[in-house]
Amino acid sequence: MSEVPHGQSSGPATDRQNIPVIDPTANVLGLVEAAVKRQDDLMQSGFKRMDDLLGAHTRRLDDRFAQEAHHVREISEIRASYEEQLRAKETQRIDAIRAVDVSAVARASEVATAQALTLANQVQVSADTLRNQVAASAAAAQTSLAQALEPIQKSIEDLRKTQYEQQGVRAQQQEGKGSNQWVIGLVIGVVISVVSLGVSITIALSR
Repeated sequence: MSEVPHGQSSGPATDRQNIPVIDPTANVLGLVEAAVKRQDDLMQSGFKRMDDLLGAHTRRLDDRFAQEAHHVREISEIRASYEEQLRAKETQRIDAIRAVDVSAVARASEVATAQALTLANQVQVSADTLRNQVAASAAAAQTSLAQALEPIQKSIEDLRKTQYEQQGVRAQQQEGKGSNQWVIGLVIGVVISVVSLGVSITIALSR
């Protein structure tokens, strides 16, 4: 390139052969601008691609979250239904146990009532039998006592008759007075003993 003297305006640039030199600035600027535009387009395309990918990924995540939420909701509903069935079965089991207990108590009450009635009937029969036995024993004791007292009473009357017959003889009466009194006392003691024995037997049989 030719040198331009200081203080003089420069004309078209020439080389050493005075050939005009074409300034490449405009071409370079055009190329740079085209390159920059290309880079901007590529960046815009990249951003758009990233936005599309992010949108698709976000949609997939949303779909997956929706599916997971639906799955969790179905599991919760199944679990709630199963727990409800378990509670119903447990309630039925408890009710069945209570029904068995109530039936057992009712059966035990019926058995106890039947046993009480049977025992009452047995006690009544035993009491009637014992009463009849006591009455029969009392009647037999009275009969035996009457039979036992009959000869004693006859002997007393015979003694009295003899005493009356011997009243004409004073001497004999005085001599036999002591013996007669002893005999009468003995007879009275025997009678009292027999009566006491009969009363004791009657009381024992009545108990």
